[in-house]
Amino acid sequence: MAVFYAVLLLVLATIVANTVYPYFPIIPQAFYQIFAGALLSLVPLYHHFVLEPEVFMLLIIAPLMFYDGRNANAKELRENLGSVFSMAVLLAILTVVLMGYLSHAMLATMPLALAFALAAIVTPTDAVAVSSITTNMAVPERVMGMLERESLFNDASGLVAFSLALTAFTTGEFSLGNGIKHFLIVFFGGLLIGLILGLVAVWTRLYLVRTGKDSTSVIVPFDVLIPFLIYLAAEHLGLSGILAVVAAGLIYSLSNNQLRLSSTQLQLVSRSTWRILTSILNGFVFVLLGVSLPTVWVNIQQDHTKSIPTYVLLAVILYVVMLALRYLWIRFDWALIHSKPAERRENALIGALSGVHGTITLAMAFSLPLTLHGSTFPLRNSMIFIAAVVIILSLLVPTLLLPFILPTKQLPVDPAEALQERKALVAYATDRLVQENPDYPEQAQKVVEILNSQAMTERPDRRKVQELLQQATQIEVETVQKLADDGVISSGFANRYVRMLVLKSRMSNNNPFTNLILWLRFVGHRISHSFGRHGRRKRRIAQQQQRLQRHPVSPEQQRLIQQRLQQEQAAPHHGRHKRDPQADKQRRESFLKIEQDVYNNVIAFLTDVSSIENQAEVNSVRNYYNARHRRFMSQETTDQQNELFIQAFQHEYTYIRQKRSAQELSPAMAEELYQQVSTDQMLYMQEIAGEN
Repeated sequence: MAVFYAVLLLVLATIVANTVYPYFPIIPQAFYQIFAGALLSLVPLYHHFVLEPEVFMLLIIAPLMFYDGRNANAKELRENLGSVFSMAVLLAILTVVLMGYLSHAMLATMPLALAFALAAIVTPTDAVAVSSITTNMAVPERVMGMLERESLFNDASGLVAFSLALTAFTTGEFSLGNGIKHFLIVFFGGLLIGLILGLVAVWTRLYLVRTGKDSTSVIVPFDVLIPFLIYLAAEHLGLSGILAVVAAGLIYSLSNNQLRLSSTQLQLVSRSTWRILTSILNGFVFVLLGVSLPTVWVNIQQDHTKSIPTYVLLAVILYVVMLALRYLWIRFDWALIHSKPAERRENALIGALSGVHGTITLAMAFSLPLTLHGSTFPLRNSMIFIAAVVIILSLLVPTLLLPFILPTKQLPVDPAEALQERKALVAYATDRLVQENPDYPEQAQKVVEILNSQAMTERPDRRKVQELLQQATQIEVETVQKLADDGVISSGFANRYVRMLVLKSRMSNNNPFTNLILWLRFVGHRISHSFGRHGRRKRRIAQQQQRLQRHPVSPEQQRLIQQRLQQEQAAPHHGRHKRDPQADKQRRESFLKIEQDVYNNVIAFLTDVSSIENQAEVNSVRNYYNARHRRFMSQETTDQQNELFIQAFQHEYTYIRQKRSAQELSPAMAEELYQQVSTDQMLYMQEIAGEN
């Protein structure tokens, strides 16, 4: 159970970090995740927490690499094979060799094989981390494409080199010829087994779709399991599991046209599942870094207190040398991205700074064995610490420098403008819907409520909501008074209803403490009324008998009064009086009449005062009255409501066409609105199909 709680807290910390990030997006998301992990390290459960390296690679890295391969553009990859080989193989191997000798030269206590393992750890780049840093920056297309393609395969190069270095260290034997042979077998063997198993997986998926077994409960778990199964199969054969899952992902990418033949709902669920899964796993890695750093720091201090400055210096030198190497490689176009001569210097600087190290680097650092021949693995904490410093530097430096080099990304559609147009579109559709369907007010308002909820993102102004509620309450009072004046309901019932509205209004305007006092006073009144009922009845009977003695009446009237008094005396002393079904029915009809007229008048008022500026506040009040009305009137989804939804979507399409014809919307804005309406319509139609 301890492992379960530990993983659960790590996931929760990831969620918290991802929640905070949108409020201050200027800081990369990875830093929030590292900080969340550092705070989590204060929990005693994590003081000596160690995640098994094999489990880490299988459960985290395999699905992440499969997802990257699945989303890669296979056509661009074929067209840029030379660039991929140059960056992901040649540059990666050169970096491992140079960094290995440099690390060994600076740390004489580190064996050469371990120095090469450290170099292999810090070599791979992470395109996802780059994207999080450059969210609002316009990275040149050639450079960004190069980074994405490079990160697919230099991970595998680093992992194979890492495996060779560890094997050489643990066995004490290394042959250059055997090393190259082993590299080629592991590298291309991993690709081959991944391609074969990827084809098998795609064929199996297509077979399930063709035979009608394409429900989300079958296909989505099948897709999620694929990277784990392929990784295990490749590792069992002694090949690169990472390259195998990348190759399988590329097969999925090449088969996109066939895979799209499944239902729209399945595609939406599958994409959403993978996005959520990979987002959590990417964050999980950095949270784990934050959790592990304090423990690593303490262990290093206990073993080699004076070595920490040396480790930090080595990490800085490794990062600077890799930065310079990447710059020269791209500057002289050895990266084969074919930049224009005037752009090479800038592209080289951007490409060098964007060589961010993240998930794979940390994964390999944590995958260092815990023990060797029964003893603690030498320098494990030191290597993790150096890798962590390199990761932090590679995140921090571009965060500080790239904003001065890259221009701000120009979005095709301004989000604020798109939100305003979305509000205007919904307002137009809802107005038309209400005007054209006066015979179905409840169903129309339900549709209006859902459409408005899809268009609203900001919180309503509480003061404006209170003002609208006060005006709506006044409309309720006026409606009830008119019903009483017209004789539709009794004046007593109208007075009770108005007193209830006054109490509700007072409670909505007061603070919670005052509301509690009002509620306790109301409950106390009801309790005292219940317990004092018998005494009041006795006093009332006595008073009536006294009046009979003071004011004699006819024998017939006296007989009737005495009969009523005897009935009241014979009534039970405890419990409620027997309810009159006819009176209850009449009260129910009166209340429903009030509710229906109040609802119609309030909704008409809200429709009149609604505008784009106060939509959030009007919707808040409208939702309250809709919910109350449905509770009392027991309205359910009907075929008429479904037809109203279809009408509303048609009105939204009409709005876009009219605005586009009048050239009041740009093509990009119209396309954005079309996509939003199409998605809403598709989701709603699928919901209807699911209900039926």
